[in-house]
Amino acid sequence: MSGTKLSQDGYVKVHITDDGMAAYVTVYGPKNGGCSVTMQEVLAAIKDAGVVEGVDYGRLADCLKDENLNRPVLIAKGTEARDGIDGRLEYKFARRDEKGRPVELDDGKVDYRNLNLFVNVSQGDLLVIRTPPVPGVPGVMVTGRKIAPKAGRNYPLPRGRNTVANDDDTQLLAAVDGHVTIVDGKVTVNTVLEIPGNVDYSTGNIDYIGDVRIRGNITAGFTVKSGGDIEVIGVIEGATVIAKGNIVVKNGIAGGHKGLVSAGGSIFARFVENARLEVHGDVIISEAIIQSAVMANRSVRVEGRKGVIVGGTIQAGEEISARVIGSHLSPQTVLEVGINPQLREERKVVYQDYNEKKKAFENLNHYLQSYQKMAVSPESLTPKRKAVLANMLSEYRTLKEELEELDKRKQEIDEELNRLQYGRVKVADIVYPGVQITIGQAQYHVNDPVRFVLFTLKDGDIKIEPLR
Repeated sequence: MSGTKLSQDGYVKVHITDDGMAAYVTVYGPKNGGCSVTMQEVLAAIKDAGVVEGVDYGRLADCLKDENLNRPVLIAKGTEARDGIDGRLEYKFARRDEKGRPVELDDGKVDYRNLNLFVNVSQGDLLVIRTPPVPGVPGVMVTGRKIAPKAGRNYPLPRGRNTVANDDDTQLLAAVDGHVTIVDGKVTVNTVLEIPGNVDYSTGNIDYIGDVRIRGNITAGFTVKSGGDIEVIGVIEGATVIAKGNIVVKNGIAGGHKGLVSAGGSIFARFVENARLEVHGDVIISEAIIQSAVMANRSVRVEGRKGVIVGGTIQAGEEISARVIGSHLSPQTVLEVGINPQLREERKVVYQDYNEKKKAFENLNHYLQSYQKMAVSPESLTPKRKAVLANMLSEYRTLKEELEELDKRKQEIDEELNRLQYGRVKVADIVYPGVQITIGQAQYHVNDPVRFVLFTLKDGDIKIEPLR
């Protein structure tokens, strides 16, 4: 038997990569007349190796081809895991890094009074949109072992005070009117805007939907507007200050003949000097009103220990009262009561507007009547003439409607002013010469000092009564 070579059957080896994501089959051919590997043996080898996923059965036959003998053939591939996609938060308001930039004007200059530091929001406004993460897709090795994907990062809604989320937690909304800020990473809506110091170039102008509390002064040239109340611990210095509610100034209002202080409610302050005030309610001052223009729908009262009104024009719908009115230096001091000042100003505007529109209406009506008398058929007009006529007719109808509305408003104002033919001026100590008092349509000039009196309107004349 010496020299006789033994036969050797072919065999199969299966190799799985270290990461489990690929399997290779190597078929070794027979020797010395041994048996070739069959497909059943290849399948059995794959099974024994634990390859159950991603098998390309079409390539199994390739393993048995002569040209592929003794060479590894890729017969299975795993599926890579697909990582999740991160969620995100979209802020629908200017964040801190986007604020504090001065407004650029049309000529390229910047307005450092308008810094956009505060972002107003109304109840129900959308603050943040949350996009949830997209889940990943698991992978699988050729052995069937699952591969967990990396989860997408979830960003919860940054819900702070006075905010509310919708049902599926994808939107953050303002629960109240206010200004929106981010505090410790949470979106918060504050109902009171706190300014810790002065309103100046560090803050810019303020236009806020709610209440404003200013710990310092409002400096000259700046504007503060509020949809609620305004409280100023310091002084208003020649600024424009407008509130829908009350304005409370712990010190005073020094206008420097600039700016305006206007309130939909009342104004409270220690003193008013060289300022202009317009108020729907009352003006209540503890010390003095000096050389100022004050208009109040209800009353102007200066009833503190000093309680002085000197110079300027004071108008009130119902009452003006002070301890001392005018001075021995005789500066002109004009007091008007019994007529709503703002209503009287509106009357001037309405009457002027009515007269201008009425004149234009009459001119237009005259032209249209002349055209009508000419008995010219519209069909015979050129397109340009037709367009002119159509515009005139449209303007005629518009003016007619506007005149009807203005006439209605005129009657309403006159009825209200007639109803307001009353009022009084109350002097707790002394009124000096040089003071002019108007109540309704009647006037009285103070020529001699008078003490402890009440000026009222009776039978169309101003009467002086002792103050009880």
